[in-house]
Amino acid sequence: MIDRRIDDNLLKCPFCSQLISAPGEIKTRFGSAFEGGKCECGSVFVYDRCGHTLGDAYVDALGLLCEDDWEKAWSLVPDQDYEIVELAYDSRRKKLGEPRRRSNSPVFLFLRLKKTAS
Repeated sequence: MIDRRIDDNLLKCPFCSQLISAPGEIKTRFGSAFEGGKCECGSVFVYDRCGHTLGDAYVDALGLLCEDDWEKAWSLVPDQDYEIVELAYDSRRKKLGEPRRRSNSPVFLFLRLKKTAS
């Protein structure tokens, strides 16, 4: 079961519930940068500070998940080859929760390959 909560203001992976570090700057081989990170379970996450660039966040997360193997990234099928969890971040309460549409809330986007897609 996917844990969609954050306890004690600590960021936890929704797939394995392990603590993960705060998002760091990740540079792509194309020269752009985004905020994100990885969990020990193999999941990756991207932080969309404004909640308005989720398309870019998905592309960045796929690239990170596939270690910049773009042929593999574009061949994957959502929910079939990898799992997706999108969580809104309430900076006032320091909590993660279900995303609210039409919101300016920051978003954490988590992706993890399913066992058959490795």
